[in-house]
This record gives sequence, C-alpha cells and structure tokens, in this order.
Amino acid sequence: MKRIALLSLALALGACQSNQRDSSPSLFKDGIQLRQKTVAVDTEHAKVIMKASGGTNPVDFAIHREGDPDQRMEILGTVMDTGEGKIFNWIAKLNQTVASAGFKRFPQLEIQADPGKKLTVSSTARSQGNGIYYRCGPLHSTFSPQKAKVYLVEFQFKGERCGQVVYDVTETGQRVLVEGVTKG
Repeated sequence: MKRIALLSLALALGACQSNQRDSSPSLFKDGIQLRQKTVAVDTEHAKVIMKASGGTNPVDFAIHREGDPDQRMEILGTVMDTGEGKIFNWIAKLNQTVASAGFKRFPQLEIQADPGKKLTVSSTARSQGNGIYYRCGPLHSTFSPQKAKVYLVEFQFKGERCGQVVYDVTETGQRVLVEGVTKG
C-alpha cells in the first residue's frame, strides 16, 4: 500500500506544470558537454552573448522574446566566471572543464535573436555554502536587437551589489553601451 501511495505521489509531482520553460542543458538531455553551444552571426539575425564578470558565483540566465505565444521566461542555463586571465590559464581551463561537464555551468551562453523584436534578458546570481547565502537579482534588461549585430549582456558583481549591462560588441575589441535598456 505504501508503494502505491509513493508511486502515485511521484507521478502527480512529475505532472506539475512549471511557470518557466527550461531550455538549459542537462546531463540527461545533452550528455557530457565540454563546451557550450555556440551561435553563428548571420545577416538576418542578431547574436546575444550572456556572461558574468567580477565574481565566481554561478549566474542563471533566462529570456523572453517579444511575440512569443508562450509568455513564460525561458531558462537558458548557468554561466560562471572561471577566472581566465586572472589566474593561471591551466587552472582556469580545469575549472571550465569541470564546471561545464559536471555542473553545466559555462563561461558564456549564446542565442540568436530576431531583429526588431524586443528581447528581455533576466539574470540572478545565488550561492550557498558554509552558512553564507548570497543572492542578487533578478535583474532585467530589455532591448531590440538589430540585424547582424552582436550583443553582450554582462552580469557584473560589484562587491555586495550587482548589475547587468548590455553592450554592442559587433566591432572586435569595442564595447558600446546600448542606450534605452530598461532594468528592473
């Protein structure tokens, strides 16, 4: 009798709907990934890169596309700054491999966006360990990508605070702040 009750409870919980769509990579769905999926820039779409800087806490990213019939946020995954350029390169690469393959935390996430349609990017950082709990966000940025452009949405750790900034990084080596981005 207990087994039937537990089985019924497990099936009922599995049938529950979430208020978010989850497109993030998982071990069951995508297997072991040593690198995140990348997106090519083309003349008909924009490319959006999501990264974290200034801290090593994992950052969860989600998006909402204007005109999408499903109004729920779509979870894309988790990024984590592995320390590349700040610590020995081999340590950063080891951190990246372990975080990517084991925890599905990548240095960045990439998506293709439709030009002229508003894109909302949401990010939240959280961490827990040794009795310390950290949470910053959710932060939201809404902007309208343009054709053949590359955008960087950067979650920035600033001590106890955090922020999210959108840059146009189409030109290599240049970061141009995107004006008119709403936050909340």
